[in-house]
Amino acid sequence: MLVVCCIDVINTAFLLNQACTKWCSREVKWLLFFVEGSCKSTGNCCESIHISYDYKPIHSLSFFQSILKKDVTMARFSPVFSGHTIRHFDCRCLTEDRLCSDYDSRPVFCQQYPYSVLYSDAVLHQNCGYVIKKRFDLPFFSSVSLKNDMIIFQFNNRISVNNT
Repeated sequence: MLVVCCIDVINTAFLLNQACTKWCSREVKWLLFFVEGSCKSTGNCCESIHISYDYKPIHSLSFFQSILKKDVTMARFSPVFSGHTIRHFDCRCLTEDRLCSDYDSRPVFCQQYPYSVLYSDAVLHQNCGYVIKKRFDLPFFSSVSLKNDMIIFQFNNRISVNNT
């Protein structure tokens, strides 16, 4: 709990620094929440993927193309657009059996799923076999921005408010 308080003090002190706020939010998620369960091999995690690169969400084709020049493993992902904005990605390596056809060469964030949800803006996919649970609540004196981030995370990942 003391660590959460310290991180929140940093967050409040650097409130206008977006990178610091994101870092604080990621660190607090690791402390407040944990992942439980096991993979059901549904392949749901390979569809409707929200990908970040260097902690920056990929929403534009130009950003995605610049990443492809640096990281060829990203070519396995097919962007799905809403207008000119990338809404999410689907993985081309997902087979009809709902398994990965290139399992041994998966990108790091695929290898780290579902734990990667705790340090990104991604969401846990429904029916994958995993759930996120809460260890404890934020201290009552936490900053508004941190409280809002945790409320949004809980809502997006269907975490029960009474879950401890």
